Amino acid sequence: MFEIKFKQKSFDELLIEIKGDISIENAVSVNKELSGILESQPLKNVEVDLGGLHYLDGAGIAVIRNFARNCAKRQNMVTLSNIPKSAKRFLDAPHIDIDNSKNILKGVEGADLVVQIVEGIDQLRRNAFDIITFIGGIVDAFWSGFRRSISIKWDGFTKLFERAGVDAVPIVVVLSFLMGAILAFQAAIQLRKFGANIFVADLVSVSICLEMGPLLTALIISGRSGAGYAAHVGSMQVSEEIDALRVLGIDPVLYLVSPRIIAVALAAPCLTVIADVVGIIGGCAVAGSSLDITPTAYFNQVQKVLEISDVMKGLIKSLVFGVEIASIGCFRGFQVRGGAESVGSATTSAVVTCIFVLTATNALFSVLFYYFPRIWTF
Repeated sequence: MFEIKFKQKSFDELLIEIKGDISIENAVSVNKELSGILESQPLKNVEVDLGGLHYLDGAGIAVIRNFARNCAKRQNMVTLSNIPKSAKRFLDAPHIDIDNSKNILKGVEGADLVVQIVEGIDQLRRNAFDIITFIGGIVDAFWSGFRRSISIKWDGFTKLFERAGVDAVPIVVVLSFLMGAILAFQAAIQLRKFGANIFVADLVSVSICLEMGPLLTALIISGRSGAGYAAHVGSMQVSEEIDALRVLGIDPVLYLVSPRIIAVALAAPCLTVIADVVGIIGGCAVAGSSLDITPTAYFNQVQKVLEISDVMKGLIKSLVFGVEIASIGCFRGFQVRGGAESVGSATTSAVVTCIFVLTATNALFSVLFYYFPRIWTF
């Protein structure tokens, strides 16, 4: 249902109020009524108030665009006011041509600062609730699987592990080698001044195994698997495949999320081991060329300084990072509402969230390793 009212605001100014819904079902009727107003009134300045619209689809946008074009042909100045947020990006898009007239697209006035703060707090509360609910769903899915002997769907697990782990090996090798080489090169500049060349092995090995290896690997997985999971699950959400799983009595978290969490949690430590080894080799290459340190001396120094606990701390980090990446990617996918644009936004949000959470978690681990060293002794 729709309702169109118009009144003369002044001698040469007309206000048209459109209320209700404009969809493909009634687009013809709305267009006919607007055309009738255009034919019957000697218009000069027209303001179309869209604040009363409850629903507006593509057909409705086409009707409003057509009305604005017809007004422009009559040399009328058209103002669209109180445009709904969902429609403003379509009506205000550069590709919409309204015959180069003096049309003005006037949006709703900005909300008060206090209102914006309250809305932000409310959005934060809803996000926190969604996150807690999602984590609870993951825990419940794993617990139900073990308690009721419900097997996780392993159909595509091998492919998931391959995509998250094996396919990422080349980029991990290249970036880890470069990272080790960069660390060694920067250390060589300073250590050469004090004749402490051999200690470049200490810096590279400990930094790579404890910090750079796990974090660099996690960032690579975030850009590959985290974004991929958000896009995949988001596409399923848009196409209502998630709802279809629920109708069939299949838990989407158990079917979609659990295998991905396990795959990334297993792949991340494996990639971290590769990153540690290749990073140390990269440092050795630079140490040999810039500091005249032989590979034997370099690796002897690495063996002296590097402890098994340093490597295990990095692997523990990477395990936790893997769980976080897969969970965040799937969570953003489940949050998708709308069309393809929402999928793209969810993918971007997944990567940004992963980077923030990984950095915060890495900082937390650093504090725990420092203040509780005995817990992490292997």
